[in-house]
Amino acid sequence: MVRVYFNPDYTLGFPLTGEEVKIENLQHIADVEATDLREAFEICQNMDIPWTGRPEVTPNAIVVNGTRSVAPGDVLELDGEWFLVGPADFQRI
Repeated sequence: MVRVYFNPDYTLGFPLTGEEVKIENLQHIADVEATDLREAFEICQNMDIPWTGRPEVTPNAIVVNGTRSVAPGDVLELDGEWFLVGPADFQRI
């Protein structure tokens, strides 16, 4: 399972590195049945239906009716390790 967090501190004008992410500010929005980060990221993209409506997603009540896709700056947690979503990869934080 991968836990999905939105990062309210991240903006395109002020991107963060993994060392600057404040875990206490992250907003847990969903749990995703996935075995790796790439799979979880792909599941968390809005396509024909909101990603929060997919069967492998258990959304938090605040996003149950849909939300934006997971994007750079957000954070994924897998096996107790935290990863910052980057433009092309994931950075351990």
